[in-house]
Amino acid sequence: MSYRRYIRLLGALTGLVYAALLGVGLIWLVPAGGGQLPPDTWITGYDEARLSGWLAALTDGGRALYLGPIGWLDTLFPPLLGLLLASAIWRLGRGWLAMVPFLYTATDLWENAVLAGILRSNDASLADHASSLTQGKFALLGLALALLWMVWRDHRRNGPYY
Repeated sequence: MSYRRYIRLLGALTGLVYAALLGVGLIWLVPAGGGQLPPDTWITGYDEARLSGWLAALTDGGRALYLGPIGWLDTLFPPLLGLLLASAIWRLGRGWLAMVPFLYTATDLWENAVLAGILRSNDASLADHASSLTQGKFALLGLALALLWMVWRDHRRNGPYY
């Protein structure tokens, strides 16, 4: 399989999983959470009070949705996105920088596990920990995207290697 085909397939699969995650989240989870987006989308973080408010507003159906289909999709999406970004960085000749997208992936999966534990126990005492992971996830994703842009720009100017 050529690299171009690999990237297209990986990009399409990543986009499809993201579209499903976004669709299910907006159509069913947000209404089941009292109109609030789930905490893993709160870029600026949250505290125990805000997380407790979301947990109190979340219906039993919303909880089952978050721990079921949304959880499965949110377990597939980070590795797919991390692999897509890492593959592009690697292909542009900066293999050692390709680890950054995988740090994003690990942080996102860790955040998902902590939030699932909070939902199962209905105890928001780990809100600060989960919030730090949420903010870290978005920071690492931003860093990975910035690195991809910088590597792409450098590749266009200087070729695949310094």
